[in-house]
Amino acid sequence: MMNARIRIVVALLAMGGLAAVSPDSVVAYGGPGSVISGIGTLLAAIAAVLAALFGFIWFPLKRLYAKLTENSTEEEEVA
Repeated sequence: MMNARIRIVVALLAMGGLAAVSPDSVVAYGGPGSVISGIGTLLAAIAAVLAALFGFIWFPLKRLYAKLTENSTEEEEVA
C-alpha cells in the first residue's frame, strides 16, 4: 500500500520536473509592461512576507519587554 503511494508521488514529481525543464513550457513573449508588472508583484509579495515576519517577531518581543520592565519598576517602587 505504502509502496504504491510512494510510486505515485515519485511519478508525479518526475512528470512535474520534466514539464518544468521542457523548452515548450516557456514560449510566451513578455513585453515591457508585463515584465514591470511582474517585478512589482514580486516585490510586493516579498514586502508582505517581510511585514508578516516583522509583526510575528517584533510585537511579541515588545510585549515581553514591556512585561519585564513593568516587573522591575514595581520592585523599585517597593524598595
